[in-house]
Amino acid sequence: MNGIALEVMPDAGAPQVGITIDGLDGASTSVVTVDVSWDSGESWHGVLGASEIEVVGATFLRDHVPALNIASLYRLTVVSGVTTPATLTASISVPSSTAWLQDPRAPHSAVAIAGARTSGAVLILSPSAGRMVRAQAMDLMPVAGSSEVVASVGSRQQPSGLPMLLRAIPAEQGALVKALRALFDQAGQVVIRGLSADIPIDPVAHVVPGDISEVPVVGGRLGFRNDWEFTITQTRPVSLRLAIPWWTYDQVKALWSGYSYADVLAARPGDTYLDWLKSPEVP
Repeated sequence: MNGIALEVMPDAGAPQVGITIDGLDGASTSVVTVDVSWDSGESWHGVLGASEIEVVGATFLRDHVPALNIASLYRLTVVSGVTTPATLTASISVPSSTAWLQDPRAPHSAVAIAGARTSGAVLILSPSAGRMVRAQAMDLMPVAGSSEVVASVGSRQQPSGLPMLLRAIPAEQGALVKALRALFDQAGQVVIRGLSADIPIDPVAHVVPGDISEVPVVGGRLGFRNDWEFTITQTRPVSLRLAIPWWTYDQVKALWSGYSYADVLAARPGDTYLDWLKSPEVP
């Protein structure tokens, strides 16, 4: 069994990691799971669309929301199949000059966020992530005849109430303004990643933004601008069993419209099934 190989994908937009799984049995179905760790294996997090999937021989997957600018350890577990039990790991670090905000179910929705003004990213301003609350789940029960209550204590909750302030200049960043509005309108849960390591949320944080205030501001040094003010609460991710397509059948069909079968073979001689899964573009 060859196992698992990782690569930073060349696609434009938010960084993604390509995950190649091969060396499985080619005659029968294996069931595999891929997890990722951002703390050298102390804790593991499922990769969306890679939980107990069926594979014959080999497959290619995308992690649409990998951690940025830190080492990530990916773990392949063969849950069932000829090669069981088998657990293999590989590591990668994904560079990015900006943070990203996106719908986990729609990877094309990603919006870049930067701490310095740039035409290609929305500006993140103070007091973003300046304070947070980590609630303690507990029930207190008074006991008759005692001055002490009994405490039933649960787990400390993930950070909540982190303030966020984003700014865009419509005259220069009209597409970003439109993309950010669409993201907030369509996504109940969003993923934020690539923020400073000093901010105490997960490197890949699934959050709910709650109520959002969009404030158009006229005048000043920057002229007309749009500010978005909201708070985020970190939550559990969406179901890991969702399959998130990067390429749809119709997109691939449109790419190769007008090509005969012979033309396709000539354009990509020797390409394997895995090559097509990674990238179906016309060369």
